Amino acid sequence: MKKFVGSSTKNNIPKSLRIPIGDSQFLAAEVYGPFPVLKSMSSPIFCIHGLTGNLKNFAPLARNLVKQGLTVITYDLRGRGKSSKPDITYSYDLHAEDLKKMIDHLKIPKVNLLAHSLGCWISLSFGKKFPERTDNLCLIDGGGKLFIIRKLSNLSMIPTSLQRLGKIFPNKKTYLKLAKESPILGSWNQDVKDFLNYELEEISDPERSSGYRCNIPRFVIHSELTQMGGAMSPWKIPLQFLKHPIQIFRIFKKNQVLPYSKIQSPVLIIRAGKSNFKKGDELLPDSAISIFQKELKRPVFLTLPDKNHYEVILLPDLKRDETIGWFFKNRK
Repeated sequence: MKKFVGSSTKNNIPKSLRIPIGDSQFLAAEVYGPFPVLKSMSSPIFCIHGLTGNLKNFAPLARNLVKQGLTVITYDLRGRGKSSKPDITYSYDLHAEDLKKMIDHLKIPKVNLLAHSLGCWISLSFGKKFPERTDNLCLIDGGGKLFIIRKLSNLSMIPTSLQRLGKIFPNKKTYLKLAKESPILGSWNQDVKDFLNYELEEISDPERSSGYRCNIPRFVIHSELTQMGGAMSPWKIPLQFLKHPIQIFRIFKKNQVLPYSKIQSPVLIIRAGKSNFKKGDELLPDSAISIFQKELKRPVFLTLPDKNHYEVILLPDLKRDETIGWFFKNRK
């Protein structure tokens, strides 16, 4: 039985934005705290979620950072939440370009980046391409170099979080029940429910089944995973390698070229120390931390031993929030 963990007090109601990025496409965002920011304040913090996340992933953390005098902007990546969902090729570089278009539209000269999982790779891509627009980076359980066997093992875990995609549920309660019974989260609170409810869309077509489904199209995740050398189903990963060995080898080779040496900003790396499904399946093993230490110019590290990859962003953690606040306010 999952324990109930209280969510943060909702003292800060975010302002919703719809930001154009060209070609009739837009990104949905929410702003916590003063905006535009005062000259005396730190650069606004842009929060970049993971593969099947959305802007609500960061809501409790954003509220706590606002209390520390910071402005936070959470947003849905293209293909997720309430942002545009074109049928195109999705990649780290595409999302980094989207972020650049967004901050250009908002006339923000420099940004702090707070990212989780896939979002860490997007942050690194942005920091490499646009160092003059990047203040500080905080990478939460992602962005680490993994050797091929470990990477394949981690890619094989992803389909567990994809089970909800494409399915039609009779009501919201059934959808939430599936998530609550998942081994991914050891605890449950209102913020987790808000995150899941946000991604639900109602289907009311009389010629099709009615009910609710996750609003992330399967083609979006298929495209993202293909660019990583992964697949929607674990058994398809070795099959892809057998069918297209040269293409898959090129993808892995490209992904092994890491941007660390090009990152000029201070970087805070927060690692989830708790395993996800089995011992040794953490996304940032010691080998990845060692490479961070060697190749990044100014890294700072924090390990949360009682959180797994999903809990490290979705569940409350005072030490995490205080460390992130200190980092963005004091590191230059």
